[in-house]
Amino acid sequence: MDLELIKKLNHFNIYANLGFQFDGMDKFEKYSIAYHNKIKDYWYNFITDIKANNKEDFDKTILDASGKMKEKNRNVAIAILPYMEEIYNKREIFFDSSYELVSNEVWQIFDNFEELDDIKTNCSLNVKLEKTTDMKLYSEEMIKAYQTGDKEDPYGDLDSVYKEVYENYKNVESEYTDEFYFAKVNDEIVGITSGVYDDEIYGIYGLAVKKDFRCRGIGKEIIKQQLKICKDKNLKLAFLQTEDGYYPADTYRKLGFKDVCTEYYYIKRNV
Repeated sequence: MDLELIKKLNHFNIYANLGFQFDGMDKFEKYSIAYHNKIKDYWYNFITDIKANNKEDFDKTILDASGKMKEKNRNVAIAILPYMEEIYNKREIFFDSSYELVSNEVWQIFDNFEELDDIKTNCSLNVKLEKTTDMKLYSEEMIKAYQTGDKEDPYGDLDSVYKEVYENYKNVESEYTDEFYFAKVNDEIVGITSGVYDDEIYGIYGLAVKKDFRCRGIGKEIIKQQLKICKDKNLKLAFLQTEDGYYPADTYRKLGFKDVCTEYYYIKRNV
């Protein structure tokens, strides 16, 4: 496992998304806190970069960090990555019954651009990515893609505050460039996606296809076109994150993405 690459991807994920997915990263001696001022979901508000060699030290650190989370009116969520080696490798010891595991998020990269043209998406539709700066329209189409009204849809309860965040987004980190895209078929918007990049990494975020257009290979075609964008910019790798155990992770693997690691999210129970 390449711990330096994981650290680099983690830094990219936080700082390339400041002002959007995150509003800040507060660093303390034994931990850091990533947070969003409006969105309250745990994957945008968590304790991380924890330094602890034993359970007692870990509990003290989490107790201190919990106070900082409560000051921000946020639940106590903890994100663990492999470079926090002692905690990551002994999760069953550090996270006792007072914690609940709520997410296994797999991190994946694509770097085999020589075989990009060989990727088969099995999409019979003519999908085109159209860059947009109209964040009001983008936020509206994002809600349509995610809020399907289907109880079985994992994004059916997406908080409406996301629309406000998307609509008012402005880049705050000059070393990163962000691009927002509509996926269109015959000039009809069928999905959305975005890309954020620096001089090395291209991050793929927020890909969603509208319910009536799913299971037609559109998502794969969007990914392939974003990989082509990444290649044309001469970047080293594309990076994305998705929930492990669900079909998107396997779909990306079939397209040539490789697993880098799993990030575990825990919630502190009210005990």
